[in-house]
Parts: sequence; structure tokens; C-alpha cells
Amino acid sequence: MIIDRIPFAGPESYFLKPANPPEINLAGSAVTVRTPLLDKGMQWEISGIQFLMEGADLGPLFSFQVDSSLPPAPSPILSITVIKEMFAGLFADPHRHRVHNIAGHLDFNEGTLVNGRVMEIDGVPTIVSTGRGECSWTSREYELPALIAFSSLAWELAASRGAPPDSFHYRLKIKTKDDSGAQLPDVVIEDNGQPLKANAPRARENLGLTKVKSFQVEFAATVHEDSYLQERHLPLINENLGRPLLRAINLLEPVASVFVIHSLTELRHLCSDFEVFDRPGAAVTRVLATLDLPIQLVSSPSQNMPSLQYEHLALTTAIPNLQRLEARKIGLQKLRILSP
Repeated sequence: MIIDRIPFAGPESYFLKPANPPEINLAGSAVTVRTPLLDKGMQWEISGIQFLMEGADLGPLFSFQVDSSLPPAPSPILSITVIKEMFAGLFADPHRHRVHNIAGHLDFNEGTLVNGRVMEIDGVPTIVSTGRGECSWTSREYELPALIAFSSLAWELAASRGAPPDSFHYRLKIKTKDDSGAQLPDVVIEDNGQPLKANAPRARENLGLTKVKSFQVEFAATVHEDSYLQERHLPLINENLGRPLLRAINLLEPVASVFVIHSLTELRHLCSDFEVFDRPGAAVTRVLATLDLPIQLVSSPSQNMPSLQYEHLALTTAIPNLQRLEARKIGLQKLRILSP
């Protein structure tokens, strides 16, 4: 195995205009550009983006931009999206989501657990089935400080997706209430009305949950094949239990991102270097800026190019009266030679 590290350089370091790939000037109509899908063995370590902006007078862009609709609405001049595989099979922007994590001894023990125990498996608190009946767990009701929305859900199981598909079947349910205490429609995670199998995907998008004031999680599993589990209480003999099951529930709440930029003033506060050219006249004709954005982009077995489900950096720009806009990636490209 050989690992090679080279910095971004040349035309490939720039975001190219989709309509004319050799063109690096992104000025004009609104445009979205993305980094490409990375092949296995490739990794990009991006530390930031360098911008060059030129126009007759960029001064008005230092004020918060709004469109001309009624009522007026915010109009971003730059929007940066970082898509990462936040959880296995779930690609989302960590800057645009807050994660509500339900896990650990406290959360599991505060709920109601039937035919199960909470144990540490490889150092991680895990619900483990006991006996021959259905193992079920209902969390306590979590009350939120304000009305929020949930867009996605990811859950973590101790068994890998390579486990026999029928070794256990399970269901998940998210129960929510509004601010009046009225029950909202439940979100039931299953496979066309049937329980999920061990090899099913462990993420779900487009939950459609809005105006949620409180929520509760229900998990139920039927174990058909126990795994080998051993717990040691020295100097007692070993005790065999059932199958390790649930490790964590992760609910994603959409939030505003600091990288949705509405003015050059906002951009300036995010940059480590920001230079304004306003001479010989009073008009600002050029801005050079270096936006700090440390991220790592890697290849994933779950990635899918047509649906944009892959780790990438995207830049959307719609800056009026701009004559030139260049955006250049700063960082390193890593290449690992794979063994046969």
C-alpha cells in the first residue's frame, strides 16, 4: 500500500462552470458546482476555499441581501453545502442539522425494557435480548424547549449488516406530540408492513415531522438466532445471554447554516484572510477572501452519484452585477494504492 499526498493545483483546483467545464468564471446567472465522486482509495482534505470577486462596485454587497418579492425574503449570495456520511447510509450536511442522540445507560434505563438488559458491548451501552419472548424498549417522553422538525433518522445496531438476514427482525416507531399535547401521526420504520431484517438499511430520510414539541421512541425485536455473548463476573462462572441489539437512535433536526451567506460582511467574519481593493476611486472593485472550511471527503460503499448521495462539497452562487467570480479549493489530495 502506498499513500501519496499532493496539494490541489492547476485548473483542477478550481470549481468549473457546469455549462462550460474549462471556464472558471462562475459569475452570471445562478449556478451550483460540486466536487466529483471519489473512487475507492481516494481522499480529499480540504482546508478552505479562496474567492476572487470583481465588479464595477461591490460596495452594496456588504449589506444583507434581500430579493424583490413581497414580502421581501433573504437572498443568499453564496451557499456552501458539505455532504458527509453522518451515519451509515445517511448523507447530510452536518452544518445544517442538529443531532438528537438517544443512547447510553441513562437513556436506556430511563425507558421501559422488556426481555432485555443494558450491557456494555465493546465499551458501548447496548440493549441485549434475554429469554425467548420479544425484546422491546420504550424510551421516556422527551420534551423539547421549542417546536422543531425532524427530517431524518438513523439507528445503530450492534450486529453488522453482514449478519444473517433472518437472525432477528425488528421495528422502530417515533411517536410525537405538538405544543397542545395532541398526538401527531406516528412514523413507523418497517419494510412494507413487515419487520425489518438484520441486513436492512439503517437510515430513513424525509420523515416529514414538523412542529414537534415532544417525542418518544419504541423499539421491538424478535430474535431467531442468538449470537454468542459472554459476560464475566469474576470469580463467578460465565453467563450466556442473547443477542446485542440497539445501540443508539439519532434524529436529525434541520437548522440554519452559517455557510448560507447573505452579504460580504458575513463572508468576511468567516474568513481568515479578506482583502478589499477600493483604489484609486471610492468603489470597491475587487475582493480576495479565504474561507476556512476544514473537511475530509472520502469514498463510501453506500455512495450513489445520480441521487447525489456521496460525500462532496457544493457551492451555489447568485451574486448580482458581478463580472468575475473564481473559487479555488485549498488542501490535499490523497491516493492510496489498493492491494489486490
